[in-house]
Amino acid sequence: MKKILCFLLSAAMLLMVTPIWAAGTTPERAVNNGNVVIDSDPEGGYEGDYVVIYNPNTSASSTLSTGNMSGRISTQVGSAAAPKAGEVTDRPYVIDVDSRLDEEFRAQQLPKTETAPEKVSYNVGDTRNFTVYSAYSPLSSSTFQFKVLAKGAHCYIWTPTSTNANVYPLDSIDPSFAQICADEFDSKFDLMQTSFGNHTNGSQGDGRLHMLYYNIDDGWQPGEGYVAGFFYAYDLYTNNVPILNIDTYPGVHYVSSSGTVYNDVTDTFNTMVHEYQHLINYSVTGGSDTWINECMSAAAEEICYPGSSVVARIQSWINYFYSENDDWLDPPAEHPYVSSWNLHKGYSMYNWSNSLAMNDLLALYAQVSLFAQYIYTQYGNTTFRQLLTKIASGSSFPSAFQSVTGQSASEFVGNFRVALTANTAPNVLGGIYGFVTQPGYDPSQYYNVQNPYSLLTPVVFTGNTCSIAGGGAICVKPVGGVYVPPSGAASGLKYFGVTLNGGDPSYLPGDVDMNGVVEATDALLALRYSMEMIALTPLQIEIGDMDNDGDISAADALVILRMSMGIN
Repeated sequence: MKKILCFLLSAAMLLMVTPIWAAGTTPERAVNNGNVVIDSDPEGGYEGDYVVIYNPNTSASSTLSTGNMSGRISTQVGSAAAPKAGEVTDRPYVIDVDSRLDEEFRAQQLPKTETAPEKVSYNVGDTRNFTVYSAYSPLSSSTFQFKVLAKGAHCYIWTPTSTNANVYPLDSIDPSFAQICADEFDSKFDLMQTSFGNHTNGSQGDGRLHMLYYNIDDGWQPGEGYVAGFFYAYDLYTNNVPILNIDTYPGVHYVSSSGTVYNDVTDTFNTMVHEYQHLINYSVTGGSDTWINECMSAAAEEICYPGSSVVARIQSWINYFYSENDDWLDPPAEHPYVSSWNLHKGYSMYNWSNSLAMNDLLALYAQVSLFAQYIYTQYGNTTFRQLLTKIASGSSFPSAFQSVTGQSASEFVGNFRVALTANTAPNVLGGIYGFVTQPGYDPSQYYNVQNPYSLLTPVVFTGNTCSIAGGGAICVKPVGGVYVPPSGAASGLKYFGVTLNGGDPSYLPGDVDMNGVVEATDALLALRYSMEMIALTPLQIEIGDMDNDGDISAADALVILRMSMGIN
């Protein structure tokens, strides 16, 4: 007994310097660990806290009506707390223009180029002219001189030689940034290749990628979105080398409206891998469907920088921004749909449209980002490269997905739509209706949010009727907890009742971290709580209260430790 207690105390002392959660904070609402029930049986209606209505067609042009749902679904949605007072920021947000440039390039109907000029290699300090996309040129001409600032194993970092105030050369911001960027790209090169494929098209020169850092002049003003970078296939014809364009203003440097100066080249890293995927995609497939291409680039961001895509994109999807509300660890349980957004009204991610209003388009990017991580959750990151290989051979996405995974795309997308509402933990229902984080996710980089998917909560449709496109879905709250489709509903729709608490939660006594297993870490959490080193939620306290006295003591922690060791 003394040895066990000594071990427990020693481990607790170790955790005093390696905290699981910061003292005085409460962990965020976990993803759904309880007895989640999915009801797809039409007998007696579809039971649940929510019902997901899904169009299983794999063509976005095949729309199906829900019929008039008035009186069958709730028009009341739990309201989020009013925004808390906090620091007002005008930090820029990213606007992606790759899909629009891809449309423009395809309209030119140029052949896929494989012609390579004489092999050319450059050294730091060498110069040459590049032609940039004219609408974003910071100078009066679209062709101007660049110089090599750094040379990596797989890339060159270029910046303009011009001293014009509108150019913002990378070395004028910080001379050390160029080598940092070259090293960063080299560090992700193998991971990108294994995840998506090799870029062979445009391997002119000595095979290195050319990254141009300059002010992509989009007229940015503080508080607005900006073009962080782009890949433009036409560069392979005008410049004869593979190019990624990366923004320096405000991508690397800007001054806020309050006068604060920001210089941070790390903000370009996501852009770097996002655009590199577009280059790989063009090289492998000649240009896949836009939604697939953007899905893969979102995957690239999350694979290389876990949390960086989904944390931002979840907020775009639910139309709720945690930085503004300062409630990262206390997410609202649900969110009202935005009646003006197509993405909240059954729009399909298959039907990519650059004509959507900006917030609606950002929700579309969010949807494909979450879909990418659902693919990863169920089948792993190597699936992306396998899918691109199949698509390159002429397969449609549904055919490629069936071939690679053995599962129909229609069924898989349906499960994804349910996952956006059910959002279960990996140990619930086989993990089919949830998400897992990429390896290396660091909560300290994201406001101590232990699981980024805890931020994802249902978006509830409260209108009367909806026309759902193929692959699209809506989530409703049935009146009385049971949904019976109206007589006017299209016969092809599928329904999934989602009960998030179908009975008492299936937590094991002593499972304080609620991961489905009683372990020594649960005992350590209990002991740290008893020592007033951390806070726990009321549910965690109930789970860890082994003697049922209403609180957790060191004695409870000892009982939990004995359980974890199989000692009665």
